[in-house]
Amino acid sequence: MRTQIGVIVGALALAGCTYGGGDMGDPATRKFHWFSYVAGDDIKAACQPGTPDRFRLVYNGRYDQQLRMYEVDSVRHVLNAKVTKPADVGRVSGDDLLAPWRAVEASTPLGQPAYDALVSSFEAAGLFGAPAVGRELPSHGFHWTAASCKDGQFRFTGWAYPETDLMALPFVAPLMVADGTGVALNRPGAIAYDPQYEDSLRRGQVTSFRLKVGENGMVR
Repeated sequence: MRTQIGVIVGALALAGCTYGGGDMGDPATRKFHWFSYVAGDDIKAACQPGTPDRFRLVYNGRYDQQLRMYEVDSVRHVLNAKVTKPADVGRVSGDDLLAPWRAVEASTPLGQPAYDALVSSFEAAGLFGAPAVGRELPSHGFHWTAASCKDGQFRFTGWAYPETDLMALPFVAPLMVADGTGVALNRPGAIAYDPQYEDSLRRGQVTSFRLKVGENGMVR
């Protein structure tokens, strides 16, 4: 029972409050706003005709191993990237106790050709088409999600491994080229049985959840 309660509490913390902005590189912000951030609730709320285009892509390379967050600024033509890694307790300091869990961050200017090519790769991957309704996105697996506002219309969709070859998605290569964090992508692959993880899951020490693509956004 305590294990189930721990997992439920962890999931509720992730569900938390509606994301309205804030540093997702900060572990506390991620903990309480993750579901809302991935769903693009803030993008959806502001999306209307005449507003600037916005694109948010998130890579889940096993939730406890790596998260990659990409925001494309269509006004300044900048790619903002944040990437998490397994906690390195050696980074703890008196000045910043949360340092081991903070994301590595980088901002990369995009020239007009690079920006146009990136948006074209989004279109080629299906960001602006019909969503993959019903597709499940497990936290302990590998998946991409995309929340966007383009031409005043909000869309959300996702892709999961092994159903989709995630590395072959058209936007992956240009994103990796523009990613200035220097953190290698945790490539999708088969997940071997990990007794330590399973024990931590039973004890409620790790959070496990599944997201789902809906008709009008992400289903929690």
